[in-house]
Amino acid sequence: MTHGVLSPSPASVDVLGVPVTAHTEQTLVTQVLEMARTEGVDVVVGVNASVCTMARRDPAFKELVSTSHTYADGQSVVWAGRLLGVHVPERLATTDVALPILCEAADSSVPVFFLGAAPGVAETAAAAMRQRFCGLDLRTHHGYIRDEEVQDVLEEIRAHRTGILFVGMGDPAQQLWIDAHRDQLPPAVLTCGGLFDWLSGTNRRAPRWMISAGLEWLWRLGLEPRRLWRRYVIGNSEFIAGVLMQRVRRGFG
Repeated sequence: MTHGVLSPSPASVDVLGVPVTAHTEQTLVTQVLEMARTEGVDVVVGVNASVCTMARRDPAFKELVSTSHTYADGQSVVWAGRLLGVHVPERLATTDVALPILCEAADSSVPVFFLGAAPGVAETAAAAMRQRFCGLDLRTHHGYIRDEEVQDVLEEIRAHRTGILFVGMGDPAQQLWIDAHRDQLPPAVLTCGGLFDWLSGTNRRAPRWMISAGLEWLWRLGLEPRRLWRRYVIGNSEFIAGVLMQRVRRGFG
């Protein structure tokens, strides 16, 4: 690894106290690959309405997100950024942006590690990605790690010389896990929620027209209503109200 300097980040916008960088897919992928070649640890977090409302309620979680590199992983965050005066060019769903990152990692010989999900899910996702991206060095471990197993998993990641680590444990568990073990992690660490479920085919993506219209959340709510109704119905309402209040306050400032 080198003491490289990362390319300058695009502009950012404060959304309910969370700084969201206005990345395009290309600027985000470039920055992640640069991180993988440098010393230190850089954490990358996809920000959606749920992350913003969670950060609003929990100062400790807000601090973890605010000190990370960020991008807009929710159409509502894209719209909020524009309403608040910064052109956020596009929604970068983690499920979509992971693919060019993995492609570049394969081309650049950067080892990747998937950590998270139920036993077998990350392995299935990894098998699909190795088949898709020739030469991809990708290892995995499920996310159900007992306390006495943590050091063994960290040693496995270290021995692999992982450059990019995807951690899929859901919010806020993944941020808390990363923070607890940050000094033992690879140079580029990305939170990724349910990424491995999508890449493995365990869950199905929304139709392309729903994704383009910013309605993927509605598709997910239909798939898992009991688990997600509070997040999307109550959480999204809280997010919208908070952003509108922020815009009004800004107008009078």
